[in-house]
Parts: sequence; structure tokens; C-alpha cells
Amino acid sequence: MLSAEAWATRITPEPFRDFLPYTSVSALKVIHTPIVLRKALDVMQHYGAERLRANVAERLSASIREAGLDPDVQIGNRPAAPLSLAGMSEASRTRLGERLLRLYFHLLKWDGPLFLDLRLRNLAWDESKQRLTFYPSGLWCQPDREFRRRVQALYAGFYQHDPEALTIGVELYSWDSDPLPGFAFRIEKLLRDHFGGGDTSSMRFSLAHFRQTFDHIFQEAAQSRAKLHPDLTFLGVGLVGLYLTLDALEVPLDPKQAFEASLAKT
Repeated sequence: MLSAEAWATRITPEPFRDFLPYTSVSALKVIHTPIVLRKALDVMQHYGAERLRANVAERLSASIREAGLDPDVQIGNRPAAPLSLAGMSEASRTRLGERLLRLYFHLLKWDGPLFLDLRLRNLAWDESKQRLTFYPSGLWCQPDREFRRRVQALYAGFYQHDPEALTIGVELYSWDSDPLPGFAFRIEKLLRDHFGGGDTSSMRFSLAHFRQTFDHIFQEAAQSRAKLHPDLTFLGVGLVGLYLTLDALEVPLDPKQAFEASLAKT
């Protein structure tokens, strides 16, 4: 009999397998598997389509300019040279992290594809301009608008202490399912453990903390017979890449400030 890890590897299309070592096998129990696999195969159909990738990347570049992010973030039209953090000052690593967080929240907000690979391999840093360059790889998906609205509400619920928005966001963790009583309360508490309460102005991003807190979330969802919104699986891929990079920076950052900055321009 295959182990859960072996089964996950077998059913997961390339290149999502790169992210499997950083995720929890508990997630397999709480996803709408047929829908998630279908969406993953849709991603794979355009993964190698360079012309399409370049087109959506140009749309992102225009959106970055419209949002006024272009002094700090730009979109590259070719793969970045491997970004080495060796010798980079703490101040530069902090600014790099701040810019990456602003890019992440912009990707959640705009109406184009959600680019999923935020690892160092797709980033470059201009020390003289203190500017981040992101190369959008072909690993992207198109979440539905309702999902994006609820993710925004989830962040607003924690960072802006908005109970109504938080309720809307937490419903992503019981999508098309009928969990046991009290699930929303329990999952909110676990999400607060992940977010750190939302009150701290700066935090160190830890991949170990990310994996631990989401493993607890997946276990609670499984025990409560809840299923997650299918697009949360793909957002999770993006979060793994984000955490891999931010963990490597080894500096405290303020995600609340980055989120609120993303709301400044609609």
C-alpha cells in the first residue's frame, strides 16, 4: 500500500511536486480532490505556453504601474539570474521582503492570474535602485472572483479587526461541506495562531511555523469533516514560495502594513 506521501507524489502534476516537501499530507484529506486535480491539469496545459505567459506577465506589469508600485517592483521579461542573499545588508533584505509582500498582496487583488512561484529563483534585486524584479513563470492559475474577495476579507478580518470580514474569509475553510458544530470558532483560533494575532507590527516569517500551523488547520478540518475551497490549494503553493523566500531573508517584516498599502489604490 502506498504511503500518503507516495500517493501525493503520484497524483500531483509537475511542477507542483517541487512544493510537496514543504506541505502537509494532512491537506489531502480536506481538499475537493477531483476539482483540485482538474484545476491543476488546467495549469499544466498552459505551463509551457511562452506566448501566453508573456502576455499575462505584461498585463501584470501594467497593473503594477497603475498601482504605483513600479518604483519598487518591476516585472521581468526573462528569467532572473539566481538571486544570492550572501553579502546583502540587513537593510536591503528588509526592503526586498517589504517589496515582495506588496507584490504578493497585489497579486491577490488584481483581476489577472495568480502567479504561484515566488521563490528566489524568480527574483532579482537592484541594489542601487533598491528595486525588486519578479519574473512570472508559467506556473499560474486564475482564481474566481469570489475566492479573491474572501481571501481579501480574511486578511482584513485579522489585520483590521473586522469580525464580519473575518467570518466571510473563514468560510473558505468549510467550502461545500457541512462541518461539525463549532468548526468556524476552532479554525479561526488556529488561523490566529498562524497570523500571530494580527497585532504585531513586525514578524519573522518561518517556514517551520507555516508548516506546523497549517498542519493543525488541516487536521482540524479533517476531524470536523470540512473541505477547503479548491483555490486554497493553489494559494498554498504561492505561500510556500513566499515563505521560502521570506524565511531566507532572516529579517522581521510588517505584513499588515503591506496589506493595507495594497488597499490604498483600487
